[in-house]
Amino acid sequence: MAQFSSTGDAAYSDRMMQALGELGARHIYFQLLYLRCFERKATGSLEPRMAEELRLLPAQLTAYRKQAQTFLERILDIDQVGREIRQNTKAAYFFDKPHDPDLFHFEPVPASFGVIRNGECGEILYPNTIRDLIDFSLRECVKRESPVRRCRSCGRYFPIIGRVTAEYCSRPSPSGKLCRSTAPVRKWAESRRSDQVFQEYRREYKRRFSWIKAGKLTEEQFAAWHKAAKARKKDCDQEVISLDEFKEWLKDS
Repeated sequence: MAQFSSTGDAAYSDRMMQALGELGARHIYFQLLYLRCFERKATGSLEPRMAEELRLLPAQLTAYRKQAQTFLERILDIDQVGREIRQNTKAAYFFDKPHDPDLFHFEPVPASFGVIRNGECGEILYPNTIRDLIDFSLRECVKRESPVRRCRSCGRYFPIIGRVTAEYCSRPSPSGKLCRSTAPVRKWAESRRSDQVFQEYRREYKRRFSWIKAGKLTEEQFAAWHKAAKARKKDCDQEVISLDEFKEWLKDS
């Protein structure tokens, strides 16, 4: 875009529009940005101000992400700050004190009111920037008092709607299956495997401990074996070695 501004060569703006079109498939904001640029290009009004907006965008996105992350942690995260969202907001924002630069700063957004899906009425956002989208979404969470939680599977935040004990989100994995569908099964498999590792370790522990009473093993020898066995068990729990390898080690140790 900067090259177009300095040379007037339409080929640069064409490449920019192509890049924005590709980004538009990944996030709705870039669709809006594409449409705005397209409108200006069609009317011949692509100007240096637009180039400056695009140049600053990467740094702005990084700043917005950090500020929104802080907002989620300090205002909405049910596991860190509880469910009193309005109280959390009141404690973080003061009308008569300087704004915390690490926390998202709310500004007026272009919104109206009207009929939305299913015939319901509500606020309608007309965003000009990605900041408008973030601003509107965060204030809606506070208005609706909707807490969030990190998914125990993918680690991303999701809204707590209904069951407050929900641990997994409804986002699809690369395979197309939802976290809430696959994570409990994986957790059960991991738990079962962990139980098998413990059972093998416990069985051999009892057997070797009985050798002390039978005079086949000294307490010092048992202590040395026990230390090594715990280290091997940890490796197996962390899947550094397989269960079969752990069982083989117990047998030969």
